[in-house]
Amino acid sequence: MSNTPNRKNHNTNQSADDDWIGELIWAGVKATGQLLWWAMLFPVISIPSAAAIWIGLNHGPRSGLAIVVVVFAAYACWAMLEPSSFTAWVSDPLRHRWLAWWRYHRTWESVCALHGLTVQHGERTLVPAVISVRIGHHADILTVQVVTGQCLTDWQKRGPALAAAWRAERLTIRATTPGQVRIIIGRGDVLGQPIALPLPKPAAPVDLGAVRVGITESRTWWQLPVLGQHLLVAGATGAGKGSVLWSLIAGLAPQIRSGRVRLWVIDPKGGMELGAGAPLFTRFCHDTGQSTAQLLGELVELMHTRANRLRGHTRLHTPTPADPLIVLIVDEIAALTAYVTDRKLRTEIENLLGLLLSQGRAVGISVVAAVQDPAKDTLPVRQLFTVRIGLRMTEATQTAMVLGQGARDAGAECDLIADATPGVGYVMIDGTAEPVRVRAFHVTDADITALARMFRRPPPTGGDHSRDQGRR
Repeated sequence: MSNTPNRKNHNTNQSADDDWIGELIWAGVKATGQLLWWAMLFPVISIPSAAAIWIGLNHGPRSGLAIVVVVFAAYACWAMLEPSSFTAWVSDPLRHRWLAWWRYHRTWESVCALHGLTVQHGERTLVPAVISVRIGHHADILTVQVVTGQCLTDWQKRGPALAAAWRAERLTIRATTPGQVRIIIGRGDVLGQPIALPLPKPAAPVDLGAVRVGITESRTWWQLPVLGQHLLVAGATGAGKGSVLWSLIAGLAPQIRSGRVRLWVIDPKGGMELGAGAPLFTRFCHDTGQSTAQLLGELVELMHTRANRLRGHTRLHTPTPADPLIVLIVDEIAALTAYVTDRKLRTEIENLLGLLLSQGRAVGISVVAAVQDPAKDTLPVRQLFTVRIGLRMTEATQTAMVLGQGARDAGAECDLIADATPGVGYVMIDGTAEPVRVRAFHVTDADITALARMFRRPPPTGGDHSRDQGRR
């Protein structure tokens, strides 16, 4: 009887020893796996290190140390002679891995818990999983597997708090595949400085489906489709609407000179904004009276003539110098649709604009309009524009009016754009799901003068130009 407790104690001690040995083995397996994983991540470091260790074990420590010195010297020469490739292969991977851990992995679980993004399931705490982290110069991109039961809206509601936690200037959360979200964390502003207009060359080719007007946040060219589209530019006073319009005119300038594009321009503010470019324009009207209605009426008549001629032959007009793309540019379109005191004239103008916007695209007539107040009662035809650009606005509701509520939830916060960055905004094109942050070129008075001198409109050549007897 007296041996029974001893036997139990012996079994308990043996079980504890077995558990300790098992944990030690498991820790060794995990450490080996981690070592192999890091070796595969950084082969330019792991391969020379493994070679030095192997030589040191087989030929003595001095031989191993000599290999280390040789490798170090070789890497130093590489860094001096080819710094770009050394950065891409050696320093950047190490730096990015370190920053990913320091900024995100290190505190990920606590950040999710503090922002209500974890879920309690019984005794388990479910935490969203970080699938990948991409460190960039101006933005980091996280791909996250959300917890079952969460949706994109749950994350977007916590966007401002997450931006504060990560000290981000901007934070955008968008859906990728089902169950995953992409978090774009902006650090610094690649669009913070003005971008000078690169003056086009007279013979430069222009793709009317992708006219260059600025750059995007990813440092690619911002290109706008004009052929077969209508464009609306909305923004408060000083937001940079003129920059967008003049950048577009500059992008079209070589085709204006060749006659393949004709500009019909209405500047209701007395021509103060667009008047300097008059030599580029086929038609130019700078008031809100009967002459504006007459210009729009002539354009509608031209539209009907083209439609009768092209019906049954093509679904989209192909511009030529003899049969050009007509681009109607209206600066402050609300002056025509809301502020004309003559109700009969205002109704006539609204009807003509509605016809052009609903029927003009297919026959080679595109409308480009700028507006300060995009409210429905100010601009009742705003939904007929297929490309919408939101610059700085005064209210969050205005962003939703122009780009849609979904665009604002996806990060297009036009009401938060800084006053010091005119020309910065977000663009949405029908058929795309996500807004793109952009900045138009900075167009100076000297640039406008150069454009007007180098790219004068050619004289009318007949055909659809039979009514283009000059400009008003």
